[in-house]
Amino acid sequence: MSEPKPETGAAADKPRPRKRRRSRRLLFFAVLLVLLAAGGGAVWKFAPGLRNQAEQLAGMPAKAVGVVHTRPDYVDLPEMAVTLPNNGHPRQMRIRITLELAPDAPASATADVLSPRVYDALLTYLRTLRDGEVDSGLGLDRLRGDLYRRLDLVLGPGVLRDVLITSLVLA
Repeated sequence: MSEPKPETGAAADKPRPRKRRRSRRLLFFAVLLVLLAAGGGAVWKFAPGLRNQAEQLAGMPAKAVGVVHTRPDYVDLPEMAVTLPNNGHPRQMRIRITLELAPDAPASATADVLSPRVYDALLTYLRTLRDGEVDSGLGLDRLRGDLYRRLDLVLGPGVLRDVLITSLVLA
């Protein structure tokens, strides 16, 4: 009998596809591993509280969080009645103001807000208002801003957080 002939053509290429399949599988698993690592990193970075829970499970001490949620302190001032000059036709303005104190304000800030100096500053400003200043579209915002600036000067920086006008009547 004769010797077997070496294979040529398509039959000779059969072992090669197996190598390609192995390299494709390896590439597929490498890409899968990279995607899983990227997804895990994103979850670790953006999931709130996950890092703290993982550190607690690992036995690491938890970091102290410096955020303290406190309710703001409000001080209601008594209603003030002021006569506005109106070109010979005086108008009455009654206003009630609430002051919101800053969370880090000193403990004596409440007593300072109720002092006669604050009432004097408020009444002096309110008596200088003209009739049209309060009636305009932005009049209430300007009034709040001016009251805030004056009170911030009287009380000092860092005491006042906001000025709230709770009642305003023009008659």
